[in-house]
Amino acid sequence: MISVEEIYNKIKNLADEKLAENWDNVGILLGDKQQEVKNILVCLDVTTDVVEEAISNNIDLIISHHPLIFKAIKKLQFDDFKSNIIKNLIKNDISVISAHTNLDSAEFGLNQYLANILNLKNIDVLFKNDNFSNAGLGRVGCLEKEMDLKAFISFVKSKFNLDYVKLISNDSQDKKINKVAILGGSGGSFIYDLPDVDIYLTGDVSYHEAQDSLEMGKTVLDIGHFSEIFCKDLLKNYLLKIYTSDELNINLSKVEQNPFKII
Repeated sequence: MISVEEIYNKIKNLADEKLAENWDNVGILLGDKQQEVKNILVCLDVTTDVVEEAISNNIDLIISHHPLIFKAIKKLQFDDFKSNIIKNLIKNDISVISAHTNLDSAEFGLNQYLANILNLKNIDVLFKNDNFSNAGLGRVGCLEKEMDLKAFISFVKSKFNLDYVKLISNDSQDKKINKVAILGGSGGSFIYDLPDVDIYLTGDVSYHEAQDSLEMGKTVLDIGHFSEIFCKDLLKNYLLKIYTSDELNINLSKVEQNPFKII
C-alpha cells in the first residue's frame, strides 16, 4: 500500500521542506497520513473547479504547488468558497499535499525546470539558500545563442505557451540578450538585488517595481504567475521515476486556466 505520508516523503527528497520560506505553508495540509493512494491529481491551485475534477475522477490525493491553506482560517462557514473547498475534500476523502517555495528553491525544482525549458547553459542559482549550497530561489544562465530582445520575447512566449507578456525596459527591440535570470511566481521584489544580467523573467511585477526597474536601467519581462503551471509536469515526471503507472495513476489537472485575460 502506498500512503499519503510515503508520497510526501518522496516529495521531500526532491524539495526539502526546510527550503520553504518562513512565511510559507507546505506539507500534508489536509487528510490522513496513512490513507491509501491510488489516484493522484497534480495542480497549480486547489480551486473549486479542481476539487470537482478530483471528485469526478475518484482522486485520493491532490498535490498542489500553491498551498491549499495559506492565510489563517478562523472559521468554516459554507457560504464561503474556501470553506466549501475544504468541506468537499473532507467529504470525499481527498488529501492535499502542497509543495511551494521548497519546490521553487530545490536543486532540481521548479526554477531549474523553467531554466531548462529555455535551454539555458551554465545554470547557477540566482539567490542561494544559506543552508543548501545547490539550492535557492531563481536561476541564471546563458542562452544557447544570443538573440535580440524582440526575438527573445517571441521565444519565451513560445516556450511557456504564453499569449502575452509585459516588458519593462528602456532598451530598443534590437538589444542583444544572452545572460538571463528567471524566478517563477512573484519575483518583483528581487529586482533590487539582481546580478548583472541582460533580462530578468518573473511574475507579478508591481507598478512601483516596474518604475524602479526603469530607473535602475534593468530589463524585466513579466511572464505572469501562471507560468508556474509547469510544476505539474515536473511533479508527475518525478513521481513516475519512483512509481510505475500500475502503482499510481497520476493525472494533471485539465481545468486550470490563467485568471487574467487580455480583452
